[in-house]
Amino acid sequence: MLPAFYTDEGSGLPLLLIHAFPLNATLWQPQRRDLSRLFRVISFTLPGFGRGGDFIPGMSMDDCADMAVALLDELDVDSAVFGGCSMGGYISLAAYRRHSQRIRGLILSNTRAGADTPEAAANRLVQAEAIRNGGLEEFLAGMREKLVGKSTKDTAPMVLKLVDEMMHSASVEGTAGMLEAMGRRADSTPLLEQADIPICIIAGQEDTMIPPAEAERMHASQAAAELHILPGSGHLSCLERTVVFNSVVEKFLESGFSSERA
Repeated sequence: MLPAFYTDEGSGLPLLLIHAFPLNATLWQPQRRDLSRLFRVISFTLPGFGRGGDFIPGMSMDDCADMAVALLDELDVDSAVFGGCSMGGYISLAAYRRHSQRIRGLILSNTRAGADTPEAAANRLVQAEAIRNGGLEEFLAGMREKLVGKSTKDTAPMVLKLVDEMMHSASVEGTAGMLEAMGRRADSTPLLEQADIPICIIAGQEDTMIPPAEAERMHASQAAAELHILPGSGHLSCLERTVVFNSVVEKFLESGFSSERA
């Protein structure tokens, strides 16, 4: 199934970007603006968020991964570097598990390879039920406090405004359904340990949702990967520290895939 909304800008090495929860493809505006000068930057919005259409009941991280690959098929792209922030990282790892021949490399930002603990998965179910019972606004208010770091809150009101706009385009069922889907996701740690493609791991020093220790844990399981911990950034490094984030990604793509540039 194809996404209801996607973007496709630039030319050269394809970079497919998958957004965080509960946001949409607008998250990647800075990357589309800057990196499309050098690469073909593709992004899409998942069902239940923004312009992504209605949520598909029972949708899983694997289904999201299949949707990403279906988009590559639609755009006649044989393979791409997959980049994901938070939930987008879960989906990127699922895509590598299911469609390894389509993945040239991985950019894993503010995410983790491990599955939820039983307690965390159970908490997601509680949150999903509360959202369906009228608690969406309360849930999003709590997410707003956790999505960006203190430095961003203190100095970048426009980032907060954009995050608010993205969150408030999420539907009740999209938010609840994706919480459940994340709780059911597989443990990708063994997959990461065995990966033989270039990998770039990025974390935010001020990230309280997925602390830098998780990035360090991923790096310990895949020592060949790059690791970058960005100062002054919370959970949305690609939006909070766009200049340094884009520089890291550009250098990764230039060094790891220079012979594949169009």
